[in-house]
Amino acid sequence: MVEKESDLKSTVRSLESKVSILEEQIKTMQKNEEIVGRTLITLNQKVKKLEEGGSTQTSSASVEPADLSEKYATKEEVKELKYTIDMINPLQYATLDQVKEVVDEVIEKKLKKS
Repeated sequence: MVEKESDLKSTVRSLESKVSILEEQIKTMQKNEEIVGRTLITLNQKVKKLEEGGSTQTSSASVEPADLSEKYATKEEVKELKYTIDMINPLQYATLDQVKEVVDEVIEKKLKKS
């Protein structure tokens, strides 16, 4: 009987410690969620400033919209490229095997002329 009580007490202590660990983990997750929320708000504000034509400063350097336009395509440019590629569809004109045949023929003609 005494052994059962001590086993029961140790089991309860173990469960209590596990519950307290879970509580700490939940609190940590809640804090992280708040931090992520604040970060998202800050990043959204920076994106809005960039879209409006202003510049934002990061911890190491400033990012100018002009710099971004030189390095990256805009949504409109990407849409235009996609439309052009879809309309042309280069795979309709020649397959890889056809291109290899043409290249082989050209090489053979060049070798015969030499």
